[in-house]
Amino acid sequence: MYIPVSVLNGCGDSFIAADEKRQKASTYFFTDIGLMTLVCRHDHVLWIVNLTSTGEKQHYALALLDQLFKHIPTQMTIGLLYNIACQLKQSCCKWKFMDDSILSCIAFAIAIFHAYDHQWPCQVIYHPRKQEGFDWSDGEGCE
Repeated sequence: MYIPVSVLNGCGDSFIAADEKRQKASTYFFTDIGLMTLVCRHDHVLWIVNLTSTGEKQHYALALLDQLFKHIPTQMTIGLLYNIACQLKQSCCKWKFMDDSILSCIAFAIAIFHAYDHQWPCQVIYHPRKQEGFDWSDGEGCE
């Protein structure tokens, strides 16, 4: 389903996590201010990155996905549950962060808790219960 860019921009503005300028932690006292993990369907940690800058930067998610795709068959499809999956997909398409062959192997969905945060159309489209393959996975195991 096609989503106009204006809708995705509105969606991005509504997510606090998508606001890369918003600081939730200070780097004044600490070098590492958090962790981001890539977990499997069973919530087992596969890889972890240290967050060293404030805001939820997409390069952390991209680094984890890059690592994952180095270890799985090239034609394997994965389901990605992420708080701001709609924004990550938009960035990947717009800025070519990933090769189309890799991007086509990712089914993007918003983690279930965040799918109910706002009433933007992308939450309906990226809702894991409305997409094939996610079953009862909720993406909240490492929250």
